[in-house]
Amino acid sequence: MTVGLVSYGLYLPETFETAEQIAERCHLTIEELHALGVRQRYLPSDDDQPVAMAVKAAQKALEAAGNLDPMEVDVVIWIGEEYKDYIAQTPSIRLQEEIGCRNAWAFDLVAQSVTLIQGIRMARDLIAGDDSIQTVLLAGGTRNIDLVDCENTDTRFLLPCSASGGAVIIQRGYGRNTLLGTAFQVDAEMADEVYVPGGGTEIPFSPENLNTEIMYFQTPHPEKVANYLKQRWATALGDTAARLQAGGKTGYLALRHLAPMDRKKVLEALDLTSFQSIDLEDFGHHGTNDPLISLDLGIRQNAVKDGDIVTLLTGGIGFTYAAAAVRWG
Repeated sequence: MTVGLVSYGLYLPETFETAEQIAERCHLTIEELHALGVRQRYLPSDDDQPVAMAVKAAQKALEAAGNLDPMEVDVVIWIGEEYKDYIAQTPSIRLQEEIGCRNAWAFDLVAQSVTLIQGIRMARDLIAGDDSIQTVLLAGGTRNIDLVDCENTDTRFLLPCSASGGAVIIQRGYGRNTLLGTAFQVDAEMADEVYVPGGGTEIPFSPENLNTEIMYFQTPHPEKVANYLKQRWATALGDTAARLQAGGKTGYLALRHLAPMDRKKVLEALDLTSFQSIDLEDFGHHGTNDPLISLDLGIRQNAVKDGDIVTLLTGGIGFTYAAAAVRWG
C-alpha cells in the first residue's frame, strides 16, 4: 500500500513588510533583521483570517489535483495554528463546509510548526487502517504574526512570523510523489518556555489585562531559551532528518524558515548545498506551511527533479521537530 501527495496549494496575502519597515518600527538595524533571516514578511489583511486563507489554499490544491470533486474527499484535517479565527472553534469543519467536502469526516491537529508532517503521517495511517478512506485533504492557515511583540527583545527570534494558508491532498495508491517515511522528536523539558500567557484557563482575558504583554508570546526563562536556540535548535533539526530511513540521499530539503547561520548548520550536517534548499528570507516564517513554500520554490526554480528524495523538515516551539521523505515525481 502506497500513498502519494497528489497536489498542494498555497495562499499568500497581497501585502508585505520589508526589513527596512520592520527595523524602523521595532528599533532594530537592517543587519539585525538580516541576521534573523528577514528581508520581508507577509502581512494579513482583515480578510486574511486563518480559516479563510486555508480555504483559498485548499481550493488551489483541489484545482491542481485536476479539479478534484470535493465530495470525493473522505477526511479533512486542519493543520493550521492553534491561534485561529475563534477560541474553541473546530476549523476543520468550517473548512469542510466552505469547500464543499460534505461526505468527509473532519477533525483538527495542533502541533505548532510540525502539523503538516503530523498530518501527512496521520493521513497515511488512516488510509492504511481503513479501506474506505481514499483521499485526505490537509489544510491550515497561520497568522501568529499577531502574537509577536516587536518591543520584546526576549522573543526577537519570532519576528520572522508571517501569514499564509497551505493545503495538501494525500491519496491511496497515487503513483507519484510517494511518501517514504516520517520522523519526529520532542524536547519535553522546553514545553513551557515559549507561549502566550493570556486567553487560557490559567489567565483568562479580563478588562484589566487586555492590551498587555499577556496577549503576546513570552519566555519565562529567556536565557534558557536563548541557550537552547544557540546549542540545540539547528542540531535537532538535522538529527530529525537523519532519522529518516528513506532509501537514499536527500535531493532537495524543503526546510522551514531559519536564520542564515542555522540554515548553514543544517545544510552542512546533511551534506547539502544552498541550491538544494532555497531559503525563505523573502517570505518570513509561516509555521507549518514553511516546507510547502520551500517545496514550491524548489519546483519553480528547477531544484526539484523527478526521482529526487524530497525531505520536508521543520520544527517549532514546544520544542518539537518533524521530517517526511517523499520520492518526487
